[in-house]
Amino acid sequence: MLIGGGTIGIAIVAIIGYQLVQQSWLLIVPMAGLAAVFTWAAFTGVRLWQGTPYGRRWAPILFASQIPVLAIPGLKYQWFTGANFGPALEFGSGSTEVGFGANIGANGDFFFGTGVTEYIVGINLFAIIALVLLVRSNNSFKPTPLRGAA
Repeated sequence: MLIGGGTIGIAIVAIIGYQLVQQSWLLIVPMAGLAAVFTWAAFTGVRLWQGTPYGRRWAPILFASQIPVLAIPGLKYQWFTGANFGPALEFGSGSTEVGFGANIGANGDFFFGTGVTEYIVGINLFAIIALVLLVRSNNSFKPTPLRGAA
């Protein structure tokens, strides 16, 4: 999921970023940040697939960072690689709504500013499941010693 979602995220950022940068070159900064996050996810996924210590250390951190879905006035945070599904609670507009979302692909939604007016709190269940499986796998992993090593 890190490899596939990271690659999809890079492609989406490249396509949308190209269009946005034609409107204002200043938009290259957030687009480059998103591209870096998705590139890191894809690279970490490859390293995890190869069984390297780097992949085993950073993949759980990347999935843990994909768990929260949060929006408060002035701040919005959500991102995922591969899949996102889970409950969310939206409130603050005079009513409270409980929803359940499901998405496949990649998304990065990091925003600071006055454009965010709603309150949303949610979790990505896929990221929780991936994190638990990775932690369990890392705890039971025993590296094989190199041949000829003393």
